[in-house]
Amino acid sequence: MRVTQQDIARIANVSQATVSRVLSGDEKVEPSIRDRVLEAMRRHNYQPDVRARSLRNSRAGLIGLVVNRPHGGLNDDPFFASLTAHIIDYLQDKPYHLCLEMAAGESREHAIYDEMLRTRRVDGLVLVESEASDSRIERLQQDKFPFILLGNPMPSAEVHSVDNDNVHAAELATIHLLDSGYRRVGILGARSGVTVSDDRITGYQRAIRGRQVDHLIWHADFGSTAARQTACEFLSSPNRPDALVVLDDYMAMGVMMAARDVDLKVPQDLGLVSFNDTKVCDLVDGGLSSVSLNIDQIVKVACDRLLRIIEHRPISGPRRLIVPTELKVRGSSVRHPEVRA
Repeated sequence: MRVTQQDIARIANVSQATVSRVLSGDEKVEPSIRDRVLEAMRRHNYQPDVRARSLRNSRAGLIGLVVNRPHGGLNDDPFFASLTAHIIDYLQDKPYHLCLEMAAGESREHAIYDEMLRTRRVDGLVLVESEASDSRIERLQQDKFPFILLGNPMPSAEVHSVDNDNVHAAELATIHLLDSGYRRVGILGARSGVTVSDDRITGYQRAIRGRQVDHLIWHADFGSTAARQTACEFLSSPNRPDALVVLDDYMAMGVMMAARDVDLKVPQDLGLVSFNDTKVCDLVDGGLSSVSLNIDQIVKVACDRLLRIIEHRPISGPRRLIVPTELKVRGSSVRHPEVRA
């Protein structure tokens, strides 16, 4: 026999209205009461009637995430695996589920957003990989559609966003390489206009000011394959860098393969620091130095704010929230003493 909401209210010794408030994520419910209701749901395998609740609330019960990558572009990508896992974990006891869409190219991405806005099949969107001129933000604002941005919005955009201080983080990563004895430090970012990449390049440029003459900046598409191809080119040149700040761990793996292709050793011939501090960092001999973005905290703060926007609940604090980063130093960025210049 199917367990009902009234049954859960009776078992937890609360009103049915309280059960509804717990299901809607109402933070005014006392933690002890919320825990009692959730435990009753767990023990009796209670599954809310999503269709009925959606009709009552005029909501779909879905949060959308659209990732722009070519076919197969997310295979083995540790960052997005971590991001989606954290979002799913956050939504586990909320009346929402994650709807993940893949877009192979800008036109397909626009088509997906148009369809989502037209049909309202999701209640809100998590935007990733913001750009300096982001048409998605303009469209969503015009439509008054709930969304939260993980990244740095364009300067004139009045949007809710959660981000790291990527300028400062890249500055620290670059200084660490310089302090470790490297003399020609470069940076490998994404294409120009991707704000997270542009911010990290700005941080790199700040760090080398007064310590290094050449600004060694390269761009590649996301992913290890594109990073490997690009890195093979500049690592084969006579003016190659002896250390690199790389946009993310996945691209750094491509750089490590490129270093192997041209017979360079990490960290003796090439020091590396990347970003995201994913599981792959421990798969490299000696470990890959990486900046932790505290992605679990970013997701918690962003999803909490998105649900407040969707449910028209009050939001306190600034529109742009910054989550701190931490440089995790491992073997890829520390030269052996006898190799230092």
